[in-house]
Amino acid sequence: MNAIRNAISRHVNLRASVSRCIIAENLHGLNRLNQMLCTSTAHSPDQIMDRVVGLVKKFDKIEASKVSERANFQKDLSLDSLDKVELVMAFEQEFSIEIPEEEADKLTCCADVARYIASASGGKDTANKSL
Repeated sequence: MNAIRNAISRHVNLRASVSRCIIAENLHGLNRLNQMLCTSTAHSPDQIMDRVVGLVKKFDKIEASKVSERANFQKDLSLDSLDKVELVMAFEQEFSIEIPEEEADKLTCCADVARYIASASGGKDTANKSL
């Protein structure tokens, strides 16, 4: 009886261990798929630009009528450094990317952001031609 109990216990433990591995692999795969889908939903530079401009217009500290592709975040839209950090965080969340601080400092307008996002998602050549 003890041998049967031990065999069943090993079988259950093995199945639980295998299940945990499968779940971990699936979660990793789902996270990767989610990241790929989020960054690839805007294929063309124009679509990326539209999403960036739309996101900037939704930012509560900006007057939407002043937003354009070339409007400077600091000079034209009157954003301070903290506001710009919040905006960069919104871009990161929207496009599922990370923007390093040194790169974020170079982003001065929507066109810069769209160009960076296009290059980060693999469309570098087409982004630079269109923007």
